[in-house]
Amino acid sequence: MTDTELGEFAILNSGDQDNIIDGMFFNLIQLYKERQNRKRKRRWRTRPINMDWSKTGYHQQTFLKMKEMDEEKLFCHTRMSREIYGELLKLTAVSLTKYKEQIHAEERLSITLLYLANGSSIADLAQSHKLGKTTARNIILETCEALWEILSPIYLSEPTEDEFKGISNDFLKMWDMPNCVGALSGKHINISYPSKQKSQILVLIAACDAKYTFTTVGVEAYQNQTKGVFHATKFGKDLAEKTLPLPPNVPLPLTSEPFPHYFVGDCAFPLKENLMKPYPDVQECANRTQNVFNYRLSRASRVIENAFGILMTRWRVLKTSLEFSPENAKKIILACLLLHNFIISNDTNQLYCPANYVDAEEEYFVVRGDWRTELETVGGPLSSATSAISSEADSANDTREYLANYFVNAGAVPFQNHVK
Repeated sequence: MTDTELGEFAILNSGDQDNIIDGMFFNLIQLYKERQNRKRKRRWRTRPINMDWSKTGYHQQTFLKMKEMDEEKLFCHTRMSREIYGELLKLTAVSLTKYKEQIHAEERLSITLLYLANGSSIADLAQSHKLGKTTARNIILETCEALWEILSPIYLSEPTEDEFKGISNDFLKMWDMPNCVGALSGKHINISYPSKQKSQILVLIAACDAKYTFTTVGVEAYQNQTKGVFHATKFGKDLAEKTLPLPPNVPLPLTSEPFPHYFVGDCAFPLKENLMKPYPDVQECANRTQNVFNYRLSRASRVIENAFGILMTRWRVLKTSLEFSPENAKKIILACLLLHNFIISNDTNQLYCPANYVDAEEEYFVVRGDWRTELETVGGPLSSATSAISSEADSANDTREYLANYFVNAGAVPFQNHVK
């Protein structure tokens, strides 16, 4: 008699409830064993075609030669010069070294940079490097985690009060925007991952300084469209609850009344005392004070538009639909932001962001930066995040009104004279 027949016999011939339960449990164990035996067994640890990966894979055959002989192609692969790449490898080598595995730290880093920079599919990367798809996927995630652990304390930590003061000084000198501590915007990042949730979108909210460097970011899976994108991230909540270490109120230049420090954003965000946004429908009311305010605000906000433009053209994986869970997709996004800041901070030759790459002004006209043309070749910019705007406090409206009147009086500048 087989094991299965014994189990059936136990059920049919016992009137005792405990024996019935024991028999049912025995049958379940047998069914589980049979199912396990039917599963397809892995045929090999490494596919035969990939056995010589250490000699004939993309890293050995192409990347190492490229690094030594062709810096232009190296930039296309890594988005950085040979010197900056060498510094990044030095910083990450220990964390990326896996002593029980044969794939060295440099190959792990180069695979990840190629994925982030070009948005290549993981399957194609795995095939060219003669690795398994799961192996390549794990390498990318592990490397992104290592980049965050190593670089974020230096290149993407929350600014201190003194650092916010420095940012404010830069916005005044470069963009004639006093007391401004950053330009703010939000973007949607698409993900394609099996989920019961309806939304397959991550919300990225980021602020940058006057020099296109990201200073504060928040990335979250966004499900509740009624609550608003602004409150979907920790950064948005901190800003709304006034828990960021912003400097104390100080008078605007040529004035004596203390005025708050603030971010500038677009109409997707709620108006706050620490977040200025444009007046709506200003063309209809033909109010010059409001027109000037919107013009001055748009000049400062252009910084974050350009920062995102540089980010998307240099790290094109963000233009794809990320094939990761929200938690892992967040690691990919943060790694791109970190690398952006790391390179801008160390790129003395301005390969990453040449002078003509960002928007410039000639008299009263904006000359489009090269990133705009380049981004159009890969489908254009990401869609901006929208928000459900709650009622705005009178104090926030009063703050905006004060700043608008300042721009047409004590804070007026010659370049705004053309604004009607």
